[in-house]
Amino acid sequence: MDNLLTWFGLLENKTVLHWLVIWVGTVFPVYVFVVGSKFTFKELGQKISENWWMLLRLVLLTGLFVPLAAAGVVKLFSAFHMALVLGGIMLIAATAAGDPFDLVDAHGKKGGMLMASVVMVILVLVMPLTVPCWMWVFSHWFPLHLAASPGDVFSKVALIVLPPLFLGLLVRQFLPAIADILGNILHWYFKISAITLVIIFMPESIDKIITVFGFTGCLAMLIVTTITLCAGYYWAGGSDRKDRISISLACSLGNMAAVFLIAYHCYPQLSKGIDFLVTVLGWVVLRWAIIWAWYFFMKFRLARRGESLS
Repeated sequence: MDNLLTWFGLLENKTVLHWLVIWVGTVFPVYVFVVGSKFTFKELGQKISENWWMLLRLVLLTGLFVPLAAAGVVKLFSAFHMALVLGGIMLIAATAAGDPFDLVDAHGKKGGMLMASVVMVILVLVMPLTVPCWMWVFSHWFPLHLAASPGDVFSKVALIVLPPLFLGLLVRQFLPAIADILGNILHWYFKISAITLVIIFMPESIDKIITVFGFTGCLAMLIVTTITLCAGYYWAGGSDRKDRISISLACSLGNMAAVFLIAYHCYPQLSKGIDFLVTVLGWVVLRWAIIWAWYFFMKFRLARRGESLS
């Protein structure tokens, strides 16, 4: 515990925290560029054209069902003294689907990367329309006083995702050889950065899961993540399994940038320390663990039937 407190004290250093936040801010735009550099505009547009009806249904699912499901679970578990901060994170995340994490998880769980890219673009573009409305609704349902303007959501969230994605598409379209070289270099940058940041923040994140979330919060997270994963997977209908996995992940992964933006906008005092950052990362770690558990369960079920995700 002494070592943990010493490390946590290091993270309280404003200079260290400043550079860590900048580093964190580069990781996922870089990965979005890497994914974008694998496809051309024609391939992306064709995927949208072929799946427009499914994508429209997905927008309805993430814009209506997912926020309502999360709100119901948070309301239920609030009666069992679930931490208010976790409830707030879950509610914001439920309204803001379209997280770059979806690309990472889709790759790791044999999902369709092109479908994951299409879904992320669509959901990020819709986010400025849905998030402010749900923040107003949730502020009347819960004692959280959440708010967000469409302009803030778009400028702070969409700009993290869309420019690197379209830059990657441009490089693939006009400089395919350069796209391969840059893609390899930046993919290694992402892997090294992600592993290092996980090591840096993992002890504090796990501590938050134990001390702040507790059993009640972990159970609420399990239920919300499971409901949204299953809803996305079966809502995808006749799509192939790789695309269904990508859609399922998109429904269960709230945008971390949106969580920080709305939380800091509503509670400016959060920017004075690292506590909220670590709490959000604890939510990410727990969500990641739940998703991986379901992924291994799916592999086990398929293996018993002689099938494979590959």
